[in-house]
Amino acid sequence: MTSPATVDTRVEDPEYPGTITLVDFTGTVHAKHSAAHKEIVLNPTPSSDPEDPLNWSRARKWRSTACALFYTWCVCVSSSACYSVFSPINAESGISFTRLNEGTGYMYLLFGWGLLLWQPVGLVFGRRGVYLISLLGTAMFNVWAGYCKTNGTWAASRTLIGFFGAPSEALVEITMADLWFTHERGTFMGLYVMCLFGGQLGCVPAGFINDSQGWPWVLFWCAILNAIGFGVCFFFMEETKYTRHVAEPVASSSTSQDDATLEKPAEKTPAHDVNGEVDIVSHNSYPVKSYWQKLAPFSNGTGFTRQFLKGVMGPAVMLQFPTVVFSGFIYGCYLCWFALVNATVSLIFASPPYSFKADIVGLTYIAEVIGTMLSAYGAGTVADMLSIRLAKRNKGVLEPEFRLWLFAAGCILTPLGILLYGVGAAHGISWVGLVFGMAFIGFMSPASGSIVVSYVVDCCGELSGEAMTTVVLIRNTMNFGFNYGVTPWLDHSGYQNTFIVAAVLALVTTLSFLIMIKWGKQSRKLTAKLYWRRMRKGNHI
Repeated sequence: MTSPATVDTRVEDPEYPGTITLVDFTGTVHAKHSAAHKEIVLNPTPSSDPEDPLNWSRARKWRSTACALFYTWCVCVSSSACYSVFSPINAESGISFTRLNEGTGYMYLLFGWGLLLWQPVGLVFGRRGVYLISLLGTAMFNVWAGYCKTNGTWAASRTLIGFFGAPSEALVEITMADLWFTHERGTFMGLYVMCLFGGQLGCVPAGFINDSQGWPWVLFWCAILNAIGFGVCFFFMEETKYTRHVAEPVASSSTSQDDATLEKPAEKTPAHDVNGEVDIVSHNSYPVKSYWQKLAPFSNGTGFTRQFLKGVMGPAVMLQFPTVVFSGFIYGCYLCWFALVNATVSLIFASPPYSFKADIVGLTYIAEVIGTMLSAYGAGTVADMLSIRLAKRNKGVLEPEFRLWLFAAGCILTPLGILLYGVGAAHGISWVGLVFGMAFIGFMSPASGSIVVSYVVDCCGELSGEAMTTVVLIRNTMNFGFNYGVTPWLDHSGYQNTFIVAAVLALVTTLSFLIMIKWGKQSRKLTAKLYWRRMRKGNHI
C-alpha cells in the first residue's frame, strides 16, 4: 500500500469524470498549485511551455478574453437590436409579427446547427480565424437585412446571420476554458454569458435610430459594429488553441472510489513563477511567436475530416450523457422565457395603455441589461466562491453539481418575473412593474447560461467542445420551436393565460436541478467508460 504522504493525488477521478481535487488541505497533493491561493490545485494542469495559454500573464489572458467578449457582444447586438423596432418594421415593410418572430426562430436554429461546421473548424484550425469570418459574415448579412421587404428575404437574412454568428454560442466557452482554471472559470463564463445576453443593449438606441434614420439603419449600425469588432479582434486577439495531451487517470488500489489517485513521480521544486498564478518547471526551449505570426488567422491543423465527422456525430454520442441533456434542456427553457419577453415587448409597449414610441420602447430594455450585468457577478463569481466553499466542506473534492444550487434562486425569480411582466401587461399595470419583471428575467436567463456552461465544462472536460455543441443544439432547437409558436399561442390564449402557464412551467423545469443534485454524480459514473473511450480517440479541446 502506498503511503498517503507520497501518494500523488490525481485531479481527475477516473470513475467520476468531473470530480476533481480542488482544495489541498494536507499539502500532499503532488500537483501544481495556485501561487495566489496556495491551497487551490490547478486544473487543468498547465504544461511547461510558456506559450501554453494557461501560463500566459494575466494581462495577456485578459486581452484575449476581452476580445472574445467583445466579439460575442458584437454578434449578439446584431442579432437582437431589431427587437424593439418590430412595430416600425411591420408598419413600413408589411412583414407580419408572426414572420418577424419566425425569422428569429430560424436565426436561433442556425445559431445551434451552424456549430456542426464552425466547432470542428475552431477545434482543428484555431479559434481566431473562425471569429474573424463570423464577424465579416454577420456584418454583410445585417446590411442585406436592412433592405428586406418580404417575408422570404427577412427569413433568409436572419438564417444567415444565425449561421455566421453560431461560434458565439459555443466556441467562446472553449476559449475561456483554454485560458482559465476551474477555480476561476465561473467568473469568466459569467462575463461571457453577460455579453451573450447583453446584446439586448442594442435595443436601447435602436428606437432612437429608427426615429432619426429609419429602421434599416438599426441593422446598418449593427454591421458597422461588427466591422469594428473585426478590426479589434484582428489586431489584438491571440490564438488560444493549444494541444494538451491528457492521459486517462488510473485509480490506485489503495484508494476508495471517491479518492482515486494516479501514481507518478512527484514534481520538482518550481523554478520560476511566470504570471503570479502558475509555477512552471522547464529546462526546455520553446519557440516564441512574433507579433505578426500571432496575427495568422488559422493555425496548422490536421485531421479536419475526422474532427468534422466527429463533430457531426458528436451530438448523437453526447446525448447519452444525462448531464449534457439536462444542461441543454434547462438552458433551452430559460432561453424560451427570455424569447417570450422579447417577442412581446414591442407589441405591448407600443399598444394602449402604454402607447410608447419606438425610442421609449427601446429604453425599457435597460431593465434587462441591468439584470444581465448583475447576473454576471451573481452566477459567475458567486458560483466560484460557492464551489470552493462546498469543496472545502467536502474534504477538498469539487463536484460539478455544486454550481447547480444557484438554480434555487431561479425557482423564485423566474416565475415572479414572468407573472409580473405578462399578467401585469394583461391588466395594464404601471410600466414600472413590467420592467421589474423584465429585470428578473434579464437576471435569471443569463445566470442559467453561466451555470450550465460552467457545469458542462466541469463535467466533460476534454470533451467540452462537442458537449457544448450538443447543449446549444438542444437549447436552440427548443427556442426555434418556441419562436415559431409563440405568436399563435398568445393570439389563442391571451397574455394572462399564456404567462401564467409559462410561470408554472418555469418553476417545474427549474426544480429539475434537484434531480441532478441527487443523481448527477451517479450518472457521470454510468457514462465514465464512454467518456474515457471518447477521449482516447483524441477528441480534445
